[in-house]
Amino acid sequence: MISVIVPALNEAEEIEATLRSLASQSLGRENFEIVVVDGGSDDATVEIAEKYADRVISQNHPGIGGARRDGAQAATGGALAFTDADTAFPKVWLEVVSRNLEVHEASTGPVIFQDRDLRTEILRAWRSSYKLLKAFNFCYMIGSNMAMRRDTYQRAGGHRDISLLDDYDLSVRLFRIGADAVYDPRQAVYTSSRRAHKLLTYGVTVAYGHYNYAVTKDYEKLLNYPKVEEMTVKDLLNGIRWGRPVVSAMETFQSTLRR
Repeated sequence: MISVIVPALNEAEEIEATLRSLASQSLGRENFEIVVVDGGSDDATVEIAEKYADRVISQNHPGIGGARRDGAQAATGGALAFTDADTAFPKVWLEVVSRNLEVHEASTGPVIFQDRDLRTEILRAWRSSYKLLKAFNFCYMIGSNMAMRRDTYQRAGGHRDISLLDDYDLSVRLFRIGADAVYDPRQAVYTSSRRAHKLLTYGVTVAYGHYNYAVTKDYEKLLNYPKVEEMTVKDLLNGIRWGRPVVSAMETFQSTLRR
């Protein structure tokens, strides 16, 4: 049994297409379940999810990572597949996942943008570089397309209660326990292009996350952080120790000009 875990928050416009895509998989319906984790939606997300999902639960742990953790705890399958509420799947996606997990402990594959333009192509090329890390036995799994055996997930410690880089964090911990993970081009998904619409701020947000993950190890900033559409260079600098004096100097200079 594969448990497909879908975190959602106010996704009424997207989630029905996602769940329909899952419900029409070529893998027999008795071989997988759909678990939707609702983060407190105030639109029709829950009502829509209840039409398709085997279980719709309320989120208890904070952050996107926390929602995925809640879903894993509620799931009954021996295999866990994680995705997002704005993603669609080829009919064979779960069949490919099932075959991969018979041989490997974890698997991932391409995340393809549904609407392609210059911004999505730049982001696609950036993400394609992650495959180079496989030469060092590191498999970077993107949150909308990651699957693993339940016991492997538990050995790695599961998802942490963070939102930013929750998928990278789990990828790191899978690497640290020596999990056998595979990147399979056949395990593709198609996700919304909305993350690429503000490419610069998306890049700033990711840079902000990696700095606080690897350098400051301030994981609170990976839970509570400005959203992509709100992130500014000032936010990034304030998240960096040496950046705060720069912000202070800039504000002093601006104050002087106003006098």
